Amino acid sequence: MPLPEPLLLFWISLDDLVADVLSTPWGAVVTDARFPDVWDTNYARVDVATEVSAATIEADLLPALVRAGAQVEHVVSFHHEAHGELLAELSARGHRISWDLAMVLDGIPGRSGEDIPVEELMPGDELWSAAAGSMRDSFGIEPAGAVEQLLTLERAILAPAGKRWFAVRDDHGRPVSLGTLLVLAGTGYVDNVATDPAARGRGYAGAVVTRIGEESRRAGADGPFLLCDPGSAAIVRFYERLGFAPVGFLASTKGPIPDV
Repeated sequence: MPLPEPLLLFWISLDDLVADVLSTPWGAVVTDARFPDVWDTNYARVDVATEVSAATIEADLLPALVRAGAQVEHVVSFHHEAHGELLAELSARGHRISWDLAMVLDGIPGRSGEDIPVEELMPGDELWSAAAGSMRDSFGIEPAGAVEQLLTLERAILAPAGKRWFAVRDDHGRPVSLGTLLVLAGTGYVDNVATDPAARGRGYAGAVVTRIGEESRRAGADGPFLLCDPGSAAIVRFYERLGFAPVGFLASTKGPIPDV
């Protein structure tokens, strides 16, 4: 199924906010030399529902990646059903294809962890320390430079644009479960949901996501939407229990940049 228009509009607005965008007939080339190790600020966004060749994309993408100092060729397809040949060609070259399941909050936010206090964290040392730990421990982000670049992106661009962080604290007052809300183009987006391994199984993440859904609805935004791993049935069921429903798939590839 095609991805909902509000999610694509959010994505386009996010690209315009955080990076240099070169519009193309098939989508856009997105790059930012400040964040060369961050895949999602250096990539090709293919958002037309017609087949596009790798050569057509790379004519614009590869020179831009080289100028930005990026080390990975990253291509994202918003219409995977139309880009079978493109994905097959990149896969044959050694690109790793991954899939994200897009989900949207369907109706009233589910109730989870109603007795668990969820706090909004304001930008500052505590937040950025917790965010860095989450990036390393829960998401396994590497190389190390990518974590610092992501934190700079959060501090300098996304927080001023209204990105909000929510957390549950443990008995020692440490933020141990996190999640974020960003509203752009009238669309809410849930991201960065993670819980410290030692604090899992207590309903913390459910409480955080429930709060985020409520805040998004209070803002009058469409959605909110999120992306999750379709290969993890437990994660998909977790979001379904909170009121989210699948709405489509996003395909992406990552591989070495060929010589240009």
